[in-house]
Amino acid sequence: MHPLFTGTQSLREPSERLAFWLTALCALPAALLIGYVLHESIGASQVALFIVIAMVYVTLARGRLLGSSVRIHETQYPRVFSIAQNAAAALEIPMPLIFVREDNFVPAVALGLGQPYALVLSSHWIELFSDDELAFVIGRELGHIAAGHTRFHSLLSVNGNENPLISLIFGAWLRRCALTCDKVGLLCCGSLDAAVRALGVTTFHAFGRQVDYDAFAEQHAEIASDSVLRWGEWLTSEPYATRRIASMRRFITSAPYLGAQAWFVRERGEAPPALVLPGEATVSPRDCPGWWRRFAAAGIDAVVVIAIVTSFGGSIAGARESETNISVTPGNVAASAPGLGSITIRGKAHAVATGGSPSPRPRTQWHWENPAEKVLVGGSLNDSVNAIVTFVAEAIRHLGFFFWFPVYLTVLVVFAGQTFGMMIAGLRVVTIDFRTPSVGRTIWRYIIVFLVWWLVVALSFFWRRILLHDRLTKTRVVKVERVIARATTAPM
Repeated sequence: MHPLFTGTQSLREPSERLAFWLTALCALPAALLIGYVLHESIGASQVALFIVIAMVYVTLARGRLLGSSVRIHETQYPRVFSIAQNAAAALEIPMPLIFVREDNFVPAVALGLGQPYALVLSSHWIELFSDDELAFVIGRELGHIAAGHTRFHSLLSVNGNENPLISLIFGAWLRRCALTCDKVGLLCCGSLDAAVRALGVTTFHAFGRQVDYDAFAEQHAEIASDSVLRWGEWLTSEPYATRRIASMRRFITSAPYLGAQAWFVRERGEAPPALVLPGEATVSPRDCPGWWRRFAAAGIDAVVVIAIVTSFGGSIAGARESETNISVTPGNVAASAPGLGSITIRGKAHAVATGGSPSPRPRTQWHWENPAEKVLVGGSLNDSVNAIVTFVAEAIRHLGFFFWFPVYLTVLVVFAGQTFGMMIAGLRVVTIDFRTPSVGRTIWRYIIVFLVWWLVVALSFFWRRILLHDRLTKTRVVKVERVIARATTAPM
């Protein structure tokens, strides 16, 4: 854990962790209630699919940033790079990738499911900030990375602009995260005045330069005196600007601020810690988690996959094998299988041949009689292909949990380097030299899990950190904090 967020002097809002777990537990019931009110179907399966799609989308977002945004470095916009570098060095976190894109709504946002994270700034806002104001804006986003907020924020919104539904369900936690990281931004810029000015510009754009913030802050007292006026904040992902100013003013006079400031100005290196680069080190057993942490992550993933499989009518074990019935009658071929309904191919009656001419070949088309039965009669080829695809999808649906679980693991590890359960548990899949495993190696890794999962589980009681499929494919599951500790030379 980061020093700023541990112990009695932690900068976290007192109820931030409680709000996280309460919103996590209440997210599904809240989604069900909202879906009922809006006459939309929102259930566990939709939430599970959202998680999988969001993880893939966030991973692909880095490619979109490289393709459509300007990447900042020592020679490309050095002013911004220098401010971010100083803040990352002070916070002792690895330097994020920095991009500038056009965004009229979000001045800055940190994105990513793990290191290296991306810090994205808006070209529409960036020139409005002075250096100390920009230090606040960048510092608070780096605070989200250091506090562990970013990986969850990225799932909720890949561009940093939450929709009202997300704000309503997760707003209680998101607002406390904002107050927590305002404190980090204040430490990075070193001035309450600069922090308030930066907050004003992010709230009001250029008009923020004309605002008297002492008078503006007094509006907080009016809101605090009327509980009804405070309810409007529940519909947003960030606290009212007046509340944020009041929170920073309280913080700067508190004991935690003095302790954090002393840590912030300590003797330290001028450069941020560097991550372990692929090929420069070898994974040691201490970098790998114990079996309980891995199986906790697997348990979370199992819940996600079960929700998806059962939502499509599948089952844990899949459909039981039994005999498939096929019957042939003049002009018709019918086949049926348990759980898949029946399929019938009907041809037209052959015309009587005259003068030696062959009978015309019948044309075929799928015709739907009911959800359980599919019938092929005269028609177009495209409709036939669509129906065949549907029939195959029905067959796949009956493969069950033990087929789709390794498929889920493979897809997310290929795209994101970790599954949802691994993300929660702070784990990642790498090769023995910290490289990203190839697609083929990842597929082979989970083919082993699929074929001999019972042996993997049995041997885990003896090989607790490096399991059977890790050894056979020369891959490892590593603890994210161990990788960071190697970079920051923190004792573990």
